[in-house]
Amino acid sequence: MFKKIELYLALMCAVAVFLLYFPATSGALFYDDYSNLKGLSDFSSWADVWSFVFGGNAGPLGRPIALLSFVPFSSGWPDNAQAILIFNVSIHCANFLILLALGRAFLRLDGHIEPKLHFRIALGASLLWAVMPLLASTTLIAIQRMTGLATFFGLLGLLGFVYGYLLAERRPVAGFMCQMAFLGTGTLLAIFSKESGAVFPVFALVADFVLAKRPNSSLARKLSRLRRGILLLPFLFILYYISPLQLGWWEFNEYRGMTPFQRVMTEQVVLWEYLQSAFVPQLPTAFGPFHDYYGLRPIGLVTGIAAFCWFLVLVAAVVVRHRFKWFSLAVFLFLAGHLIESTSVLLELYFEHRNYAAVYGVCLFLSVCAFTAKGKLQHIAPYLFGLYVVLLSALLLAVTVLWGQPKKAAESWNIKHPGSARAALHAVFLEMSADSKQLEESNSAYIEQERRAFSLKVLDRTKVACPDCLDIRLQALMYSCTITPPDDTRQRMSEALEVARFGRINVTVVDQLFNLQELLQTNACSPLNYSDILTLIDRLRDSSKMNVQVYGAKIYFVRAIAAQELGDTEQVWASLDEAERIAPEALPVLQYQVYYGLEQGDVERAAQALARREQLPDVIRQLPAEQISAMREAVAIAMKETQP
Repeated sequence: MFKKIELYLALMCAVAVFLLYFPATSGALFYDDYSNLKGLSDFSSWADVWSFVFGGNAGPLGRPIALLSFVPFSSGWPDNAQAILIFNVSIHCANFLILLALGRAFLRLDGHIEPKLHFRIALGASLLWAVMPLLASTTLIAIQRMTGLATFFGLLGLLGFVYGYLLAERRPVAGFMCQMAFLGTGTLLAIFSKESGAVFPVFALVADFVLAKRPNSSLARKLSRLRRGILLLPFLFILYYISPLQLGWWEFNEYRGMTPFQRVMTEQVVLWEYLQSAFVPQLPTAFGPFHDYYGLRPIGLVTGIAAFCWFLVLVAAVVVRHRFKWFSLAVFLFLAGHLIESTSVLLELYFEHRNYAAVYGVCLFLSVCAFTAKGKLQHIAPYLFGLYVVLLSALLLAVTVLWGQPKKAAESWNIKHPGSARAALHAVFLEMSADSKQLEESNSAYIEQERRAFSLKVLDRTKVACPDCLDIRLQALMYSCTITPPDDTRQRMSEALEVARFGRINVTVVDQLFNLQELLQTNACSPLNYSDILTLIDRLRDSSKMNVQVYGAKIYFVRAIAAQELGDTEQVWASLDEAERIAPEALPVLQYQVYYGLEQGDVERAAQALARREQLPDVIRQLPAEQISAMREAVAIAMKETQP
């Protein structure tokens, strides 16, 4: 497959890519790392491992293969972030080598470019892909191993599929069977690493449509039609999955705050921005994990022009696919790579890692152009391409050096993305958690106060650029309890109350409400009282997200606690009724209703709460039988005690 010198050169480039990434392996963990890897350090039996691997909730399939890859790192979690990131970098280098082989296979399948150029073109394309700064976050966010691993398996399957054409030239049936076996296995492993791995059969369809030669024999033609028919099935399924037939494009989603159609139109703009960030050199701070502030683009001139331009590009790619097939391949692969995550599926709007597999076709197109240039450009184009790769390598090194300094990176991202609540909270939590052991040993209240003061400055800077960031204001409010005068804390509470009318509700806001009530419970924020929590939550009631289980039920649960502390029994029951309406299967809500009712001597209300769940088969099946039995027994005992 490769000459010895070519193999050595490929391995040297892989080592170079590893070294470019290595400075970042001393970087920090991020928001999704902790939530998706919760329980990684709690293994005491094989049952715990099984529960972790098959209990993932990052996607509909749970992504067990990706989670399994984290199990060997369980003993040191979360202090072994460097080892986890080194493994991620190794996957990236492996993907570079697979893409090198895949690019060469594509060129060989086409057969119109001189064989002596195949290795140079394939190496140039895969190297350009490997050093692209836009893709750095895929490797440097621990949990995004899911993307890297899905790509690894998908590319292996695709590589086997493309080489199957070569076997099919001599043995059509054997070649066809090998293609289906490799692609099927690779895709299956990919989608159980991350569901977006389902696009790899679409990549194979693109290769078949653009590069495959017309078969000569009758049997080969029949197998070709069968192959294309099989490859069309996943493509048609994905089209159906993202279509208005399945999703309801004009239905407003309370969780995401948008309709699928609004997202599709916004993504037309996002895709052009991805290409700009990928291939136009940017400052190192332009790349990072924080794009949560990216908002919907209003449907109008900008989104319309973006969509129309994609339509023209797609039509052009279809029309000229025989004469300019590498351009067509680049267009089709890019759009296929974004088919799931950058269309109507209601995910967040912008993530850099969505380009991980999608941009390779563009890299291959640029490398082909450079090494097959004619006329005056024939001798200079490869060198210009090489300089371009070196420039991106230098930018990647600057990016990885920045990522390897967590505090500096967090501060830079916060300044670069002032509207990102995640960037601000990451900087704050990183500052507050740094040297926690030393802080505990020295028992230095002064250092703690200094850190809180720094964190407060970061949060105050962010809230100016993010007028609807309620989470930023609540975090600042809690820090102010101990480091600013009472009047400042009251003023911050007034500001939070005002923003609550229109602010964004997210998981962080829910957690902060729990934390705030705990502060009040321990008298750690004397300027505030439980009435403030009730007022704050009442201001949130008009938000559509209050009807979403992960938000509303928990917020009303906090409201019940606050009402109980104030001795307002009716408000406790009213809050719990709302929480039950939103999430009848929530065990803590049911337990609160039952045991609070028993505590108040209202046995009937406690029994009714339990009976309502028992009348809902789907709900009662989700609740732990042991806990239900305990509540039944407690209610039964209380009923006996109240009988004359």
